[in-house]
Amino acid sequence: MKNLVKFTQQLSTELSFKIWLSLIALTLVSASIGESGNTTIGTTLFVCVIVIIKGRWVINEFMGLKHASLFTQRIVKGYFYTMTFIVGLIVSYTQI
Repeated sequence: MKNLVKFTQQLSTELSFKIWLSLIALTLVSASIGESGNTTIGTTLFVCVIVIIKGRWVINEFMGLKHASLFTQRIVKGYFYTMTFIVGLIVSYTQI
């Protein structure tokens, strides 16, 4: 039983590390797009998709909300998706 707990913790740590590295990579990609000066609606939508991917990982893995009540998950995810949509819409509108 002790070995199983240790193995499970190791897998969890490895998964968290892989997600953390992926978050860094996606941050570098979105930052390089933002700094490139290429401000089209397509690049804005692409960066919004990156933000959504990163946000889901942070909410589920690092905030631990995948184990929270469904009500709490809906509040946090609803706020996150709403704000991401609003910011993406405003930025896209300014590019027209």
